[in-house]
Amino acid sequence: MPNTPELDPWRVICNELFNLSHYEIPHIIDKTGLVVNWHLAQPEDVSENTRKKTYRPRINAAYDALNKNAKLRVAHITSYELNKYGRAEALGVNLKSIGWSMKNGQLVPATADVSELFFPVGTQHDAYIEIRKLLQKATTSLDIIDPYVDSSLFKVLGTIFMNSLNIKLLTHKMPSDFSHEMSWFFLQHNQLNLEVRKSKEFHDRFIILDKAECWHLGASIKDAGIRAFMVNQIQDFENQKALICQVKKTWSTAEVVD
Repeated sequence: MPNTPELDPWRVICNELFNLSHYEIPHIIDKTGLVVNWHLAQPEDVSENTRKKTYRPRINAAYDALNKNAKLRVAHITSYELNKYGRAEALGVNLKSIGWSMKNGQLVPATADVSELFFPVGTQHDAYIEIRKLLQKATTSLDIIDPYVDSSLFKVLGTIFMNSLNIKLLTHKMPSDFSHEMSWFFLQHNQLNLEVRKSKEFHDRFIILDKAECWHLGASIKDAGIRAFMVNQIQDFENQKALICQVKKTWSTAEVVD
């Protein structure tokens, strides 16, 4: 979630939400896990307008009390649900000016200022597309740290057409025929150079582009989108440096996979 208030997409999303009826609004908000008191006193329950007027400040107060990651989750789920009501196009138009957009029913960043993405349950294809876009940004080197990989990794690597790209994969567990498939893959994609090593030293998943741009993945690439997870860019310089240093250190002692 961006630190600057003008880039927070929630108010725009909430405005679009309130174009729906008063009984559809709680139905969507309850799916986000946001806790809102839906009880209406008699003066509040006399019309569509009074019900909505009562709901809005309660919803916004509940949202404002969340931490940054929880806010992002609520924003993504609400926009995802609004797409089901045919509101994605109108929502996308209004989000554009603050650095967000709607793509395939999902809330996505439209500017470099937005560096976090939340993927709800069952969004495997959307997650694959975004991870593919990340990997395709590499121009000289690509480091993938993912303790659990399978042959699906070759599918996404096959979309990279950069010549002479050096790829390092640091993992822990892989299928028994992974090395065999890797050899066949690189006979076909010989513009890429892949080295694989095994280590138990990493728990989380990371992508490092050109030894500089660092991303954290909340799920293994092979499982992305099956369960809810986040992708976020590591922007603090000291954390970037520490991660790159640790990867280099672990790589030097890791077991080589032929």
